[in-house]
Amino acid sequence: MKVPAAQYLRMSTEHQQYSLANQSAAMDDYAKSHGFEIIQTYSDEARSGLTIAERPGLRALIEDITIGRAEFMAVLVLDVSRWGRFQDADEAAHYEFLCKLAGIKVHYCAESFSTVEGIAGGLLKALKRNMAAEYSRELSGKVFTGQCRIVQSGFKVGGAAGYGLRRLLLDQNGDPKMILEHGERKSLTKERVIYALGSDEELRVIHNIYSMFLNDGMTVTSIMRHLNRLGIPREVPGPWNYGAVHRILTHPKYMGCIVFNRSSSRLHTKKVRNEAQNWVVTPGRFPAIISPEIFRQVQTKLADKVHDRTDKRLLEELRAFLREHGRLSTKLMCPANGLASYTVYMKRFGPMKKVYDLVPYRMVRTFVPVCEANRSLKIRADVFNTFVSELCDAKVSFAVSGHLFTLFDRGILSLEVGRCVRTESGRYVRWHITARPQSHNYPCIVVRLESDNRSIRDCCLLPRVPCFKWGFDISEDIVRSSTIIRANTAEMVEFIAAQDEHWLKRWSQQKVRFLVREPA
Repeated sequence: MKVPAAQYLRMSTEHQQYSLANQSAAMDDYAKSHGFEIIQTYSDEARSGLTIAERPGLRALIEDITIGRAEFMAVLVLDVSRWGRFQDADEAAHYEFLCKLAGIKVHYCAESFSTVEGIAGGLLKALKRNMAAEYSRELSGKVFTGQCRIVQSGFKVGGAAGYGLRRLLLDQNGDPKMILEHGERKSLTKERVIYALGSDEELRVIHNIYSMFLNDGMTVTSIMRHLNRLGIPREVPGPWNYGAVHRILTHPKYMGCIVFNRSSSRLHTKKVRNEAQNWVVTPGRFPAIISPEIFRQVQTKLADKVHDRTDKRLLEELRAFLREHGRLSTKLMCPANGLASYTVYMKRFGPMKKVYDLVPYRMVRTFVPVCEANRSLKIRADVFNTFVSELCDAKVSFAVSGHLFTLFDRGILSLEVGRCVRTESGRYVRWHITARPQSHNYPCIVVRLESDNRSIRDCCLLPRVPCFKWGFDISEDIVRSSTIIRANTAEMVEFIAAQDEHWLKRWSQQKVRFLVREPA
């Protein structure tokens, strides 16, 4: 009686039109000679073998096996490379081990180690897996070298043309053949692609974008909104966005250059932006839309934006200001004085104490007798600085306005410190929160202090707070029933960062059972 088996087929590119048929034929022969009957087929057409993420066929195979839905007792694969060219050989072994746990063996029909038992067979299989991974790495390097050579010869490699440009197909003799439309590709390996200029209207729009940014003082965002108000169409469906305008202002192709390797994502790794010195640039290959001089002026102006300044430059500007004026403060750190705001420094470097240490600068403090008020102010400042530092560590983008924090893609919340107080009878503990303008419109993080008001008890998040002139008190019961409690602000930041972008808004709509009003 024949053993039921499934076959897994994979081809890496759409040009391998006979690959699946050839694999299937080879596995049919293997099945007949080894007593298998193929009852199910899983396949991935034109799929890379580097990861499992883009291979629905292999994912379906593993899922059927792990949940016990498989009706077969073996899996047939042509060779190790068809199973996958995973960059970590252990990943390939992991998926095979999942099959083995379910009592289903993977057979490699064209591999010599399939007939070798014991340690020798295992070593051969591990060697083949590493060879498959190394083949992908070597091929990636060869492809990159070939692409660089094509660009250095003055031709375009892959990707869309962009606004105001077209892809012109050249035959093997270098003569123009046709303009490639969106989604079209060259069909012959000896053909080449180069840029051609778009319509006169598109070229006028590009010149206007550079003029608005350089001469009219408009920002990228304001230019984007202006283009959308005029109803100017893009090269792709949809409105103008920040990236589209910024790309026109920064891409060297608009001054007649062929550019390659501005960003890279080799072997399906995360896409990264490369430094300008690593770009492959061939200038003067087609007519420039923008002159090199204007392009350089725009790059200089863009580089002067606060958020594009390097950490080294920000600190040098702070040191120069200190040498000239002799002191620093958060009020002095503002664009009016030629500096970035203190919030920018805190996002880059952490609390202001750390910023001052990097300059270096020692603040002159006036010491006064310690009293409750001073201690309360110090605790508030420490809580504020710690919360800012933890937002930076969690890589949460934010802006600060007084006691309000705008967490981008999350919402707005306020931060307050709750001082521990007791009722007149002394039997009950309350926490008093100072009322501030607009606090009642947003969720509020309350850092509760211990009974001595010297150390932090915990951190809780209220959906909203009441609009009282002199503040309000909350009780332990209210905290337990109507808030989210965490041990400290770090855990609260971690909790908020893990939620979706609309969570804070939904949380602010929660019903608060009861809030203790301010004392009469």
